[in-house]
Amino acid sequence: MVSGSSPAQRFVLFQALYQASQSGENNWDQVVALLSKGQRAAQRAQLDELADQFASGQRIVLDELREGGMFTPWELQFMRLGLAVGNLAKIYLRLAEHYRLQSEFRRNLRRHLWGPVLVLVACALGLPLMVLSGGFISMPQAVGLAMAGLLPLGAAYGLWQVTQYSAWFRRVCLGVAYRLPGLGSALTQYQNYHYMNHLADCISADFSLPQALKQAARRLPEAPVNSRYFKLASEVEAGGRFSSALLSSGILEGVAMPPVSEMRDAKQVPALLGLAIHRACEEQLLFWAGWLPWLLLGMLPFIVVLNAWFLGQ
Repeated sequence: MVSGSSPAQRFVLFQALYQASQSGENNWDQVVALLSKGQRAAQRAQLDELADQFASGQRIVLDELREGGMFTPWELQFMRLGLAVGNLAKIYLRLAEHYRLQSEFRRNLRRHLWGPVLVLVACALGLPLMVLSGGFISMPQAVGLAMAGLLPLGAAYGLWQVTQYSAWFRRVCLGVAYRLPGLGSALTQYQNYHYMNHLADCISADFSLPQALKQAARRLPEAPVNSRYFKLASEVEAGGRFSSALLSSGILEGVAMPPVSEMRDAKQVPALLGLAIHRACEEQLLFWAGWLPWLLLGMLPFIVVLNAWFLGQ
């Protein structure tokens, strides 16, 4: 487990790294930029041996980042892209934004949890008290019935804690979430946001379009929808038009497109689309933070049936 693993702490870390990279006293990012530019220049000149030497320099930098133990494998995927485009500072900023959104989502989720949890606790405790007041059960039986009614809530809290510490279980839950109506679409849209930003970074670093599409797809977090990005890269590499392939991929589904007047420069289009997807993601995060807690009320039938069964005994 990486120290400082809460979203709020990760946000502070990457915000600080970004600010340090902008201070003018940080030579690390200058080295990264020079390695990336040198590799691309050698590739254009078809100097393969020299390009490999620059690539080896980037791998040394990445090994240093990995062995430091400060970053998760998920974050290192993004940093690989930062090394490739020669702009780690921008990756720091994007990771900080990711953790800001995650931190706000958790805060809103906790705020909306109080209502459903209070309803469940009131039912789990109130129904046994009503049965007890009618003289149908004894006090120990009422206590046992109340504890049994609270079991699903305790199990839900336990599963949430497991997701915080088990990467395997977190991946399983994420895979299930991608298959749920509505929630799966929101998660897919957030993955589209990462992809479009990766693509914008590659294009701004003067990668060719096919190369940019491949790099953007390779450096994404693991998700069930990643195949669509590789399919898009394959279609463009085979001679298809990027605009047609992008529209048919579904990446822009549910996104309010920026005005055409703002998209005159082709190099700026991915960045503008990334901002548009970001706005859509923020709306989705607010919506699901407000609605997900109310799914806990699905435990109410269990509490009612449990009390009715116990009373029937």
